[in-house]
Amino acid sequence: MPAKMPFRTFLAAILAAGGAAFMAEAQGRIGLQPASVELELDPGQPMRQVVTIANLDPAHPVSVSLALADWAYDAEGAPVFTPAGESDASAAGWARYGAPTISLAPGQSKQVAVSLSTPEQLVRTGDHRVALLVSSVVKDETGQWEKHQIASLFSLTAGQAASHPRISGSRLTVTADGKPAIELDLTNTGNAHARLDGVIEIRSGAETVLTQTLRDVIVPDGGARSLLIPLDQPLPESPEIAIRLTNRFAPQTTRGEKALPAHKVKTEAGTEVAVLTLPVGGQN
Repeated sequence: MPAKMPFRTFLAAILAAGGAAFMAEAQGRIGLQPASVELELDPGQPMRQVVTIANLDPAHPVSVSLALADWAYDAEGAPVFTPAGESDASAAGWARYGAPTISLAPGQSKQVAVSLSTPEQLVRTGDHRVALLVSSVVKDETGQWEKHQIASLFSLTAGQAASHPRISGSRLTVTADGKPAIELDLTNTGNAHARLDGVIEIRSGAETVLTQTLRDVIVPDGGARSLLIPLDQPLPESPEIAIRLTNRFAPQTTRGEKALPAHKVKTEAGTEVAVLTLPVGGQN
């Protein structure tokens, strides 16, 4: 297993609505768009993706360096980076881009074309991943040099692929600060990741007392994760909790999103009464 690189980056920048400004990590001076790229590639099919890099500082120029890295989801669905080409799921060998450094004037943005070339014969099918890392070294307010990194994450699905997410366990619990919460154990036996959206609806009798939205819950290909969902208010007496999830990322098909079928789970007798309506299943 490849050693983890000495940094861990969460998605740090997306292009703001209208295309005029970037949102970036709070201490950084650079932004990029898109922060996440999901493509379906046929063997031997070349593709091209443009990434826009911006200098968020209106007063100072910045020089940024570009590099490729492998990445994978951790147990919480966040990306962890490893050196390019070391992962079995690496797409670093498929990716090419231009100059390794870019100079940006104050407030300036430039585009970088990333060329992707899938081999005719695939060693494995399903998800492949590569990240375009964008780094800058700048002085902070105290005059100390510090490094900032953000990444555009490429998820490339090639060949025969499917995502099969399911809820393998569920429980009522509390957060560290004592708030009520639902914890879900999610697994995906497919070779392509799942991206789940959904809604939690809590009812007491005929009344709906709480509706809570879930967005972009990633379950990695061939992987598992636990999801803790804090609730905005205490549970009512004898609640009924319905959780409905849809897998809206199925790059291997043209069918679009697919709802996971429902499954009911009850707490054991003698404990607080709760009914969880939980989907189980996934892409066929």
